[in-house]
Amino acid sequence: MTTLILIIIFLLGTIIGSFLNVVIFRLNTNLSISRGRSKCFSCNRELEPKDLVPLFSFLMFKGRCRTCKSKISWQYPLVEIGTGIMFVLITYAYFFSNTIFIGNNIFNKGLVLQAFTQLAYIKYLFYIMDLALLSILMCIFVYDFRHKIIPDKLVYSGAALMFIKALISIFIFKADTSTVVWMLLSGPIVALPFALFWVVSGGRWMGLGDAKLALIVGWGLGLGYGYTALMYSFWIGAIAIIGLMLMREMLDAFSTHNNAFGMKIKFLHNKKLEYFRNKLPSYKLRSEIPFGPFMIVAFYMIYFLGRNLLWWI
Repeated sequence: MTTLILIIIFLLGTIIGSFLNVVIFRLNTNLSISRGRSKCFSCNRELEPKDLVPLFSFLMFKGRCRTCKSKISWQYPLVEIGTGIMFVLITYAYFFSNTIFIGNNIFNKGLVLQAFTQLAYIKYLFYIMDLALLSILMCIFVYDFRHKIIPDKLVYSGAALMFIKALISIFIFKADTSTVVWMLLSGPIVALPFALFWVVSGGRWMGLGDAKLALIVGWGLGLGYGYTALMYSFWIGAIAIIGLMLMREMLDAFSTHNNAFGMKIKFLHNKKLEYFRNKLPSYKLRSEIPFGPFMIVAFYMIYFLGRNLLWWI
């Protein structure tokens, strides 16, 4: 039964992911997010229902438009799969395990579970809020990666959602005065270093959008875990960027007709590898790098693993 429920949740997540792709592509354009049929960007043909089935349409038509055969971005299936997997993980955390992460986790776990038992609707409310936050952060992740911008509409919505969740936690779990103060201030305090980076550097070191995103991290995880997530985000970013730089250098070196030893590397000249090399982001030490995705990855590392993560890293 558990497996069947999680499969259904995964499929629901892929459907939501399909809609998130629409949001990502239409955001900050003249296109309405809620109105208008989806179209092929190449031939402008309106897509039919069989073109819009999450994952299956991409696989069925081999990643190409059914009419003009132009390639469809891999963003579509990746966002759908990613959203489906995250829906499953959040559902499992809430209903099939005791690893649930509530508010900023400064409450007694026994009181949290007791409150969820007595007030079941609160558990479902928090569950829906966390799924909504995931959808927002998924859009921010992809949009920031593609455009190096964190849209205000998304980040303010996510911050408001986590602030409301913190307020509900205060009343439901009967927090004392000091807890209330720290919960409400955790967002601004975690965001403060990023805001200072932005002011001092004039936006060269860090964007203001990253400071706004840190509000979500602070209110969602609390002060202690929020700063831990920020620390991890810098490490994750450093590892990812260095890895991409090394991979790009290796592919550039081997993409010539002869390698350093004068030997021909024929297998590196196929079209698929060239396509991969051209799609791989090219970063240098002074390149502008989107930091939001790394912060979001760190956020969910803490969200799912919490204190256990401190023993692993």
